[in-house]
Amino acid sequence: MSSLALPSENQVESSSADSTHESMISRPRYVGLQSLVGVMLAYQLLFGEALIVSRPTSVLIVAGLVAMVLCLWYAPASILQAAWFSGAVVGIDTVLVTGTIYLSGNARSELYLSYFILMLIAASVRRLSHVIGLSLLLCVGYGTILYQGVVQTGSLSPGHLLGVPVLLVMAMFYGLALQTIGTERQQKTQLLGSIEALKETERALQSSRDQLEARLKGLKGDLSRANEHVRQEKKEREGVEQQLHDALKMEAIGRIAGGIANELSQLVSVIGKQTGVVLSGLKPDDPLYGPVDDIFRSGGKAAAVTAQLAGLGLHNGHIRQVLSVKTVLEDLRGVMRGLLPASIDLSMAIEDAPMDVEVDREGLEQVLLHLAVNARDAMPKGGRLRIEAKQSSSGHQSKVLIQVSDTGSGMSLETQSHMFEPFFSTKEMNVGFGLTAVYGIVKQSAGQLDVVSRPGEGTVVRVVLPLVRQGRPPAPSSLAQVAAKGQETVLLVDPNEIDRKLALSTLLRHRYQVLEASSSVEAVLLVQRYSGAVHVAVSDLMMPEIGGRELARRLLKQHPKMQPLFVSGYDDEAMVSHRLNPRYLLRRPYRQAGLVEKVRELLDA
Repeated sequence: MSSLALPSENQVESSSADSTHESMISRPRYVGLQSLVGVMLAYQLLFGEALIVSRPTSVLIVAGLVAMVLCLWYAPASILQAAWFSGAVVGIDTVLVTGTIYLSGNARSELYLSYFILMLIAASVRRLSHVIGLSLLLCVGYGTILYQGVVQTGSLSPGHLLGVPVLLVMAMFYGLALQTIGTERQQKTQLLGSIEALKETERALQSSRDQLEARLKGLKGDLSRANEHVRQEKKEREGVEQQLHDALKMEAIGRIAGGIANELSQLVSVIGKQTGVVLSGLKPDDPLYGPVDDIFRSGGKAAAVTAQLAGLGLHNGHIRQVLSVKTVLEDLRGVMRGLLPASIDLSMAIEDAPMDVEVDREGLEQVLLHLAVNARDAMPKGGRLRIEAKQSSSGHQSKVLIQVSDTGSGMSLETQSHMFEPFFSTKEMNVGFGLTAVYGIVKQSAGQLDVVSRPGEGTVVRVVLPLVRQGRPPAPSSLAQVAAKGQETVLLVDPNEIDRKLALSTLLRHRYQVLEASSSVEAVLLVQRYSGAVHVAVSDLMMPEIGGRELARRLLKQHPKMQPLFVSGYDDEAMVSHRLNPRYLLRRPYRQAGLVEKVRELLDA
């Protein structure tokens, strides 16, 4: 900060002392000089030989001169120090001197001329010594003129001689007045300078205060941001710790699930093979045929559950590729609409910005479908389902946010604490693998999953995935090799709606015409109403009411060229024991790419 030149207290006190000193010596000066002027003028009025006024008038004027001296002696110091006072005294004395010269009968041109020159000198010169010096020269000139007049007339009066002291006294008076006025002007100038310096100091102090306030405000803002940063870091650390805890728990669950699934798969395989051996030696009307076949069907259901359990592993052989979230959502819009009843309003808000992520497409579609189904089940009386996708920033990394919001019943904290665990479900007749699979898929894609829900206030699920930097090429597509060649129709029968919708989305994306059914009975009725040809029938091998084999037999009567494709959790060896050609078998768990490849293989056979 620049230094400021401020008047010190000593300087102020010194100036005050000087002013006081001037006021103390001005009164004797005024009184002394005014007394001299009064004496000379009184002498002229009282002892002049050619007075124009009467004697009483002269005495009255002399009394006024005495009163003026007394007024100067008793006048308050504030009046003596006033700026107008010196000029007023000089003006009054000028009038008195001029009038007295005239009234005393001594009015002469040379005296008035000398007096006029004296006033010009006083008006032109600012220092008392200069006024006195020039006045002495003027008196010498006046004396010379007076001497010449005396020589010519041969007479000399007192009025002639009084002109010189009058001029000197008036010169002193004028000089004193000018000096006083100059001193007052100087003091006024100094005072104005001090006031301006104080104003400048005040402005500088105000500027310094403003700067200090701005710095304090900035420091408060920095402190607030630092506190917010600390809170955010604490929150993020707690979130990371919770995510690590969840990841470790889910990894442990995945390992356990994988081990259990492996053991169950071997047991189910034994059930499948042995029931096949037994059934091959029994006739359909044999009393043991029905119970053994029930064992085989139950084993098939166990194989399906085992396949779901095997899919919970966090490293499930998913194929990650660069995809546009916008493209995936647009492709799924119609499929999602088919999942929801008319009472639920579906809306999508997709930001028009690059949102490429590196994920497994099948896994991302599975996540979105599971979240849509959960939202639907939370709104049995209808509501609103909104799906948003946009870019977001977290720290120094850009991400893609997919937010699924519903106006359903919401979840309690107790439910939220268990919702990702396997076998946990709030719905009857539901094994509860959906959200567990969603969690595993998101974590495998290096993403984050966050759920905000309150009972009666709906649920918001946020899926955050890393944004792929620009320039990364998308994964090569094998669409041309497995896509439909013409008007090829696939009948899709699957009681599991998530698996069915995933398969539907995949087949539609590969340009197949799809007939969708949730049961074998619905499939029979659908095909009866369909006037075109059915080229491939994809159905679960184990279904209630009508099994996959029986459904295929009925459909082949109407469409002899149809190719059946059975989905089962049994392995090929078990299916061979049941006289099923592995060519027509798709084993769970399967990938959608395996489905379209199998469909294409059957169509090209």
